[in-house]
Amino acid sequence: MTLPHDLILFSPLLIWRNTAMRKIFLACPYSHNDGVVVNERFNTCNQVAATIIESGNIVFSQVSMSHPINQVFQHTEKGEVGKRWAPIDAFFMSTMDELIIIDLPGWDQSVGIQREIAFFEQRGQRVSLWSESQGEFGSE
Repeated sequence: MTLPHDLILFSPLLIWRNTAMRKIFLACPYSHNDGVVVNERFNTCNQVAATIIESGNIVFSQVSMSHPINQVFQHTEKGEVGKRWAPIDAFFMSTMDELIIIDLPGWDQSVGIQREIAFFEQRGQRVSLWSESQGEFGSE
């Protein structure tokens, strides 16, 4: 079968093999007793993810995905949210090449972020803080 030259077929494998694109798992502290802080963290995560995407790279922003879903959980207690997401995070981490942590206050006390750091370090993959790496994405 011959395809017209102007027809572009979407294939995740073709994108995945583009070695110029960094594949980043974006971590950010999430849980907090103050809902305003949680929403600010969500918004910051979205801003950073947008910067990474606009720079031509692939990013999976766990907080961007999970926050809206967390708002409608009906059978998961607030204290169990991290456990609910752990296997999903593991799947997405296994598809990424590096971890960038948005180093907002509390990032170094987050159990989830510590788990993500351990995962990437065990694989010998890059782990960096956003404050130190943001210049790589055209953002200062």
